[in-house]
Amino acid sequence: MTASAGDGPVEKYLDEMFDRLAGTGPAGRRMLAEAESHLLAAVDDGRDRGLDADAAEREAIERFGTVTDVVRDVPVAARDVAGALRRLLTGTWIAAGIVMIWWGGHGVLAWLLGWPWTKLLIATDRFGSQPGMCGRPWVPSNPTVDCLTQHRENLYVVIEGGDRDAYPFVALAGLLLLAAWLLLRRGTVLGAKAWTPSPVALGLGLAVPFGAAALVLTAYGISGLYWQAQAWTLSYLTAGLLAAAVSAAAAHHVRASSTARVGSRQTVG
Repeated sequence: MTASAGDGPVEKYLDEMFDRLAGTGPAGRRMLAEAESHLLAAVDDGRDRGLDADAAEREAIERFGTVTDVVRDVPVAARDVAGALRRLLTGTWIAAGIVMIWWGGHGVLAWLLGWPWTKLLIATDRFGSQPGMCGRPWVPSNPTVDCLTQHRENLYVVIEGGDRDAYPFVALAGLLLLAAWLLLRRGTVLGAKAWTPSPVALGLGLAVPFGAAALVLTAYGISGLYWQAQAWTLSYLTAGLLAAAVSAAAAHHVRASSTARVGSRQTVG
């Protein structure tokens, strides 16, 4: 069997696989040995068919599959503390991106809904709590704006008071954070099992806190309709409903992952 050149495509492929298999223990070592044996045999076959060394190695790799696909199902070794810390770091990375999208996103939505919400408050006399919101005499604090604009500027776009200008940038930063993770996991060690959090653990880690937040924020927003606090109730309702959506999506992910795991076990059995 012909050995691969030290800097050839096969050697680079095996080096990447070695990095991706960190934390997989004996299963990873067996996978690496099997991959090396298979690739070198494929290279010998290509050379026998008249290919040069580089072309034979590239053909062997193409037929064998990408590193990501090959190592995807290699299990993580038990009691791997370093691997657990890596998965915790990745899970925190993902959760931080989702939290930023949620917080900034509810501000964006509340800003977009501010116009119809203000029109509703005016049309219904603020649900009976302040008759004649735009009736005469109406003296705005800024005489250059109309009644609708004046009242809309008093709305809270984000929870806990005030119109914070940072919310669209926070949402964008969250999107970039998740996009960076998705891109990096395709070609770096972040795609390895040792760096990939358990779907069930990650799903529950998002579903439970977001579900609790959804209950509190939505209830607080609804109660605001009756406490004459409609200026901030829109932001609480928007944040609560978005949190409920995140929680539902995470719970669905947990259920799908659990079902797939049970199905795979039954197939093996």
